[in-house]
Amino acid sequence: MEAIKALLNELRRCEIINDYKVYFSYNDITLEETSMAFQKRLHRLYEDALLEIPFLSTEAKGGFINIIDRYAESQRLFDVPDESILESMNREIEAGNTNVSLRTERDFVKMICECVSLQKYYLNEFAAAIGYTSTGSPTTTSVEVKEQVSTSDANLIKGVKGLAAFLDCGTNTAQNIINDGVLLKKKIQYCTGDGWRFRKDKLTDLLEKEPEILKKVRKKKV
Repeated sequence: MEAIKALLNELRRCEIINDYKVYFSYNDITLEETSMAFQKRLHRLYEDALLEIPFLSTEAKGGFINIIDRYAESQRLFDVPDESILESMNREIEAGNTNVSLRTERDFVKMICECVSLQKYYLNEFAAAIGYTSTGSPTTTSVEVKEQVSTSDANLIKGVKGLAAFLDCGTNTAQNIINDGVLLKKKIQYCTGDGWRFRKDKLTDLLEKEPEILKKVRKKKV
């Protein structure tokens, strides 16, 4: 159970260091490393935790299910900057504020928002993998659906580069879209052991029904 504990401890951890505008870090991930380093850490912990789930006793699994709501509440109470602060900083920069420290602060706030989004995502993924529902009772439905989706290779877009190619945009923009979580909410984006995957049919349908939805993300994030 050590791997599961390690994952959950990282998912409820929120340590921000802003040392006199010189050193910035979130959960020991520096601004220079970016949220991609945090994503790799969480994904490695998540994969290790998945390997332990089949060996959990019913009692142990029930114990982990019972703490998921508490961890979700911990995430909700994280004392971190919200998207409105990031948007305000972006407006100042777009208005011509060239202050280097403001840009650095903006990049740090953006990284924090992305890292917190990743923590919420992996908690939801772990909850699904262990069979958690909003009522706290176990279920296998979410895991079964995930496995069915992951085997449909012909209908998958693989990784950041694959998404960028499909959307005809740069990899930085594709990563911004991934981090924003808009495709997660639409159940288009999910994570496997090999990285991010996207449902091509659902993404195509989304772009037909809401052609402006990703343009808004790009404008907001770039």
